[in-house]
Order: sequence, then C-alpha cells, then structure tokens
Amino acid sequence: MKLRNQIFFLISLLFMAVAWVVFMVSMSNTRQYLEQQLASHAQDAATALSVTLGQSLGRGDLVLAESQVASVFDRGFFKSVEVLGANKRPLLRKDLPLVIEGVPTWFVSRFPIDTLPGEAFIGSGWKQLGKVLVVSQPTMAYQHLWHTSEELFGWLVALCLAAMVMALGVLQLILKPLHAIEKSAINVQAKIFKEIKEKPKAPELARVVVAMNQMSRRVGEMLDAETAKAAALHKQAYEDELTGLVNRRGYELRLTELLLGEQQFSVGAVIAVEVDDMRLLARAHGFASGEKILRAIADSARSVFAPLPVSLLARSNEYSFSLVSLDLPQAEVIALAHGLQSKIFEALGDDSHLQMVGLHIGVAFFHQQEQRTAVYSRADLALEAARQSDRNGLYVLDLKPDETNALGSFGWRTLIQTALKENRWRVLRQPVMSLADPQLVLQAECMARLVDAQGELVPAAHFMPMAARHRLMPEVDRAMVTLALQYLVAGGEDKGLVAVNLSPQSLADTEFMDWLGVKLAALPEASRLAIEISEFGALRNLAATIRVRDLVRTRGGKFGIDHFGLDPKALQLMRDLLPDYVKLAGSMMAELEAVESVSEMLQSFVTLAHSLDVAVIAQQVERLEQLNALNAAAVDAGQGYYFGAPV
Repeated sequence: MKLRNQIFFLISLLFMAVAWVVFMVSMSNTRQYLEQQLASHAQDAATALSVTLGQSLGRGDLVLAESQVASVFDRGFFKSVEVLGANKRPLLRKDLPLVIEGVPTWFVSRFPIDTLPGEAFIGSGWKQLGKVLVVSQPTMAYQHLWHTSEELFGWLVALCLAAMVMALGVLQLILKPLHAIEKSAINVQAKIFKEIKEKPKAPELARVVVAMNQMSRRVGEMLDAETAKAAALHKQAYEDELTGLVNRRGYELRLTELLLGEQQFSVGAVIAVEVDDMRLLARAHGFASGEKILRAIADSARSVFAPLPVSLLARSNEYSFSLVSLDLPQAEVIALAHGLQSKIFEALGDDSHLQMVGLHIGVAFFHQQEQRTAVYSRADLALEAARQSDRNGLYVLDLKPDETNALGSFGWRTLIQTALKENRWRVLRQPVMSLADPQLVLQAECMARLVDAQGELVPAAHFMPMAARHRLMPEVDRAMVTLALQYLVAGGEDKGLVAVNLSPQSLADTEFMDWLGVKLAALPEASRLAIEISEFGALRNLAATIRVRDLVRTRGGKFGIDHFGLDPKALQLMRDLLPDYVKLAGSMMAELEAVESVSEMLQSFVTLAHSLDVAVIAQQVERLEQLNALNAAAVDAGQGYYFGAPV
C-alpha cells in the first residue's frame, strides 16, 4: 500500500473513531435527558392526580375516582396509572401497550429508555387512603431520540467526509515532493536520469531531492560521456571524416548484413559514382578543390536518397562512392541515378575545376544471398561501361534474373503457401553460451526451416526473401512461433531461454500482434521466452518494437535486439529501448581480430551496455581467436559454430 494511502487510512480511522465517540456520548446524554424528563412528567402527573383522588376516595366514591384516572390516562401520554389502597391492594389500574411507530426495533433494543414511575400518597385530611403510581409512555422519547440520532449521524458523516477530503488534499500537497522522488527513482531504475524541478519546503525532503538530483546528474553525465565515447569510436571506425558518409569498412560490413542478414528484400541497386583525374586536379589547384567536389557528391547523394525508407550511402574508396537502395523498380533506380547526376552538377555550378575531372555513374542490380564480390564486380563493370561511353557518362547494367531462385517468384510463393497450409516447417535451435562459464547455456535461438515436398530442409536464406516479397512473413513467423512455443512447453529438463526472432512485417501486422498477445497470455512458461527484433526492424518501427517489448516483459519474458551495432543510431536505440540483451552483427567478427579500432569500439560499447544493465552477445563466433578478443572486451556470451551448429 502506498504511503499516502496508509496515512490517509490511519487519518480516516481516527476521524471515524472520534465521530463514533461523539455520536455515542451524545446519544447517551440525550437518552439520560429524556429519561429524566419522563420521570419528571410521571411525578408531576402522580402529584396532581393524588389531590383529586384524595377528594373522591375520601368520600368513598370509587366511580368518581375511576373517571378522574381515566381523564388523565386517556390523553395517551402514560404507559400505566395504578391506584393502591391503604392495604397496598390495587383499587384501579389503567394500562396502554407500548407501540413505537417510525423507530427500528434494533434501535429500541440498542438504546433502551428506562421509564421510572412517579408516585404520590393519597390522603384526606390526616388520613392516608393509598398511593398512586404513574409510568410515562416512552413512545415520543424514542421517536425524538431516533430523529436526533439520524440528524447527528448525518452531520457527523458529512463532517467526516469533508475532513477526509481536506486531509487527502493536504496529503497530496505535502507528499507531492515524495511523488517526484518516487518517479525519479523509477526513472533511475529505467536508466532515465531527469532532475526533480520542484524543491519541497520540508528540509528533510529537500535534502533527499538534492541528493537524488546530484546522483541523476552525475550518472547521466557518465552515461552521456560513455555514449559519446562509443559513438566517437563508432564514427571513427565506420564513418568517412570528409563526407560524413559510411567509409569503406562500414560499407563492406553493412552490405554483408544486407546480403546475409534478416533484412529481407527482393532486389537491390547500387549506384556507383567515381571521379577520374582527381590527382591531376589536386596537383594543379590543391586538395581543397578536390574535397569540394567530393563533398558536393556526398551532399547531393544525401538529398536525393533522403525520401527512401532504406538506403546505404558510402564513400567506398578515395574517389569512389557506392549508394545502395532496396526494392525499387528499375525505372525508379535509373531516374534516381539521373537525378543524382543533375544534382551534383547543379551543386558544383560553373566550377571551372570540374572541367579537369570526369564524373562517371554506373548502376547495377543484385539479389539477396549473392556474394559481396559479385556485387562489387557488377558495379565496377557498370562504372567502366560509363567511363567508356562518355566523359561524364552514366550506364545502367540490366537486371539479370536471380539465378539462386530457380523456382521463380511464383514457384516460391506456391511452395511457401503450401508449406503453411500443410504445416511443413521445422525449427532448429542454436545455443548461446556464457563466456564467463563455457558450460552454461543461456538460451537457444530458434531458426525456421521450410520442408519441401521431398522432405528436404530449405535454408531460411533461400525462402525468407521470397516470403518477404509476397508479404507472407506474418504467416511464416506465426508458424515458427507456434513450433517454438510447443518446444518451450515440452522442454523437459531444459529450462533455459528460448529466443524467437520476429520480422518487421510481423511487427506492423495488427492481426499477428493480437495473436501473439493471446498466445503469451495462455503460455505457462512465458518467463522462458525471449523475443528478438533486428536493429533494422526496431529503427524502422520503434513504436511497434516498444509494444512487443512491453508485451513480452509483462509475461516475465526477455527482449533483445538482433544484428546490432552497425547503424549510427544503434547506441541511442539501445538507450531508448533498454533491451535485456543485444546480439552484435555477425559481420563485426571478421574485423574484430584485425582492426584495433573495432576492438576498442567494442570495449566502449560493452561498457555502455553494462552501465544500462544490457547483456552483450556476439554472433558468428567461429574461432578461438575471436573468442579471446570477445573475452578481452568483456562480452557476456557468444553464439556460432564454435559453440555448436543449429540442430
């Protein structure tokens, strides 16, 4: 229970206790007063009646005495009137049954009113003739006590409620700084460091706020510094200093991720730009003139490619640029290349130095799962053809059929849809091992395989691009998740995490997300499930990624980011999402041993991740040398053929 609720509860109890005491004391006093009034009323009636009865009984006229008693009794204010003779034997008696209208029975029994009798001696001269006893009727007293209690109770309840409302408002005002402190503590736990703006007037709370602000500021500064350091090393490793585009190393890694990673596409295009005779220009007019041309090309590329949802802009060599787009029709790619050429010449204007160089643009196309060298060769061929065609030539190398997809687009679509209908799928699992304890399996990542008509397993690299092209990824992910959850439930002694990767198409599919929520709600082993989203998918649809993260965490599961670390926005993405773990892009492993700056960047990145309580997992670990480099960088876990193949 919250502190405010506890204090409010105690104050409410106190108010109710005081109100109950006031009510009971008031009722007791009122009842005593009514009893006294009834006794006085009975005594007055007995005294008055004794005088008249003395006259009638003194003459022995019992009939007159009875009429005198009846005249008093018939008013209805008395419960009984009794006349006793000198020998204490009853001479006359009148009784009226007790009838209390408008008063609950429980109230009468809870607050009984005692009616003491009034008595007076009857005499004639010096002779004592008897005694008269009068008992007042308590009906009106009960009615008065009941109406008084109703009114008193109503006022006390109203006052109590008003006092509680006032107490709640005062508590809200007094405890407002505590709410800010609590929110700040929750933010710190979530690695969000914001200062408390409002300072409380209470000195004790003010000191706590000052301490919280100092802690948040210092920790935030430390994380900002670590983020800036990691970003600077990332920039140094993968960004060209002159143009701000991706450098050669970054281009190779990100192109490899495009060709082999989980970002599905049907066709890609590379627009290669190369400037000839730059060395002659530099000798004649200095390096600044050449740098101006290179910057103009980079700025023009950024402007032309800005509307595209996915692109890769790189300075791939000293005087060469490689600009990659995905899933654009051939006509749009050609228009893009012509627009880039026009933009460059427009940016340079009538620069006379431009006449000394040649600007060549070649356009080539490629498919997913092709070798990187094949893409390079095709782009070089297009550039050479542009160079041979004209001084500032532009050449488009025609799109060739994807030889790896022998079935063709329609054939693959039919195969995938048939597999979905007949449930011909299999899930392989690859272990993720702790580097601190090589015997500890942290999780098993599930990988989908399609089973063809001959019962052979089709690798994901073959059918996934076609599933993405035909918008079938939500159905494929549903089949994979279903198999993974079945394995999770029937896991036996295996109690580790089971990781499942979701595609960007599934993230954006409302029906799939609703289905996933229902599945997780009914899953008894949900705490053993880990959902992974690729860095590309998370950056493309951050809102949907946050929904998935919150969904799996509400069920006790884990959330991770896959193929992580190549995009310049990766570090900020990690701070925004705060995943449980990240899996480094596998292409980084190839450079980890050879390039010192990459190793230094990884160490800084791991330090930042650990500051945010995010575990770091390396993928595609295949050699002992890579494992040693990962241990030196304090990476938490590894995944790859060094630890075990998918089975």
